[in-house]
Formats: sequence, structure tokens, C-alpha cells
Amino acid sequence: MNLEELLGRKRVLEIEKEAIKKYMGPYEHDKNLDEEWKRINKELEEIEKKIEGLKAKEN
Repeated sequence: MNLEELLGRKRVLEIEKEAIKKYMGPYEHDKNLDEEWKRINKELEEIEKKIEGLKAKEN
């Protein structure tokens, strides 16, 4: 993936994360939402590392 694709995917994941946050109140924890939340966070971390790597190569 190039930088533009990574940034696009990051934005999609951030939107998904915000949608999940609306349904996960402080006392409501659906197992599936928790798993999806963890998956999104993991993918966001991986994308951030790739973005940093690409930016470092550009400099």
C-alpha cells in the first residue's frame, strides 16, 4: 500500500471506531464490539507504523 491508500484506510477505521464508540457505553460491553474494537486498534497501530516508515523513506 502506498501512503495515500494507508491514510484512506486509516480514516475508514477511525470512522468505524467512532461508530462503535457510540454503541459502547460505559456499562454496555458487547463481546463482538469489544473484539472489533481490538481489531481496529491493532490495524490502526500497524498502519501508523507503515505510514511512519514511508515518511522516513521520503526524507
